[in-house]
Amino acid sequence: MKEFDVVIIGAGHNGLVAANYLAKHGLNVAVFEYRSKPGGLVETAEYKGVKYSRLSYSLGLFPKKIKDELGIDFPTFESNITEIFVTDDGKVVKIWRERSKRIESFVSLGQTRYKELENLISSYKLFLEKEVLFRTYPMSFEDFKYKLESKGLSIFLENTRKFLHEFIDETYHPFFHQWFLMDFPAYIMGYYFSWDWKLVKGGIGTVANILYKRAKEFGTEFFFNEKVEEIVFDEKVRGIRTNKEYIHARNVLHAASPVLLNDLTRGALKVHHPGFRYGWVKTNVILREWPKLPEYMKEHPEILHCLPIGEVAISSMIDDMGGKVMSVMGSLEETKEFFPDIEKNAIFIEELTAKDIEKEFNLPFGDMNHLPMSQKYLFDNRPVKGWGYTTPIQGLYITGSGTHPGGQITGIPGRNAALKILESFKKVL
Repeated sequence: MKEFDVVIIGAGHNGLVAANYLAKHGLNVAVFEYRSKPGGLVETAEYKGVKYSRLSYSLGLFPKKIKDELGIDFPTFESNITEIFVTDDGKVVKIWRERSKRIESFVSLGQTRYKELENLISSYKLFLEKEVLFRTYPMSFEDFKYKLESKGLSIFLENTRKFLHEFIDETYHPFFHQWFLMDFPAYIMGYYFSWDWKLVKGGIGTVANILYKRAKEFGTEFFFNEKVEEIVFDEKVRGIRTNKEYIHARNVLHAASPVLLNDLTRGALKVHHPGFRYGWVKTNVILREWPKLPEYMKEHPEILHCLPIGEVAISSMIDDMGGKVMSVMGSLEETKEFFPDIEKNAIFIEELTAKDIEKEFNLPFGDMNHLPMSQKYLFDNRPVKGWGYTTPIQGLYITGSGTHPGGQITGIPGRNAALKILESFKKVL
């Protein structure tokens, strides 16, 4: 029977990143995925030959550090504008990629303290990169708070609403946060925020495909359509049992929602989720003809458009996706408010909710972040106080959005968990 140094459960982007690091450093790695392809929520789907970014749809937080260490890059649409933001009263604001033009633009809108806001966010993002994100054991909130205060950044402990109010009119707040972050601390808003959002050529699944291909080049073995039903252990991990076979492994890295560990370890490990489902809706529409689009969208199909109804992507206008695709982070009814003729021009409409992805992706409560992005579930509390990327079972490690630092397409949990495993093999970067 073949034995692996590390078996990874789940071929989402963090599982793929971890596989790359582990195989690159000489370990014998296998990835087991119950779906038929890699990527998880980072998926380019297809309907009658037309491709579209099904769930995740943009890239902005994946670090250059990881791309450089793995020798990869992702083909993105380049533009001197990062996003177009439309206010509730219809004002169109171009968010320039160049800092000086961005500041000048906001000042011209009467936002005289915008430069202060940008300086603070830039300092905070640098602090995250240097001291918080890339750790094989996450710091505690108390240590985070102390370091934040020592850097003169304690303002990020305030809630996002109050923080933004000090620097910019409420009209422009939606550009800086997702709707659910408004009453969360500003340090969580700062984690999500980026001036570097980009759409990916070929759809977001290109990211997963590049990570998958690179992991195979490093020697990783992949097993698709195999659902892991049990993690086998006594005093330490011994392997996994899938719906097809038993696999022996010296270590197991669980890269799916940590809530699944409750069943996979037959109750030996317990990870709590508060049990609510977010009310988001993602709508994908394949069209015969484009609906009536405002000029700024037709002039800039390569970027995200942050409209009052939600973020909208139409990059298929210049990408070879096999057809005309509009993706909206909002419902069809909301989309029709802005594009009244969209439904009559539609060939295919798909509305996805948390319930949909819970069932299809084996994702408890349909939580794309695996666990809430709130203080109770961050830092060394994610997923359970004191675990970090390990568990009480020797040789069983964890990664994914349910571990530090949390959700979004970053690859950071995958990297950190892989380095934690490499430490046990006394291998270094």
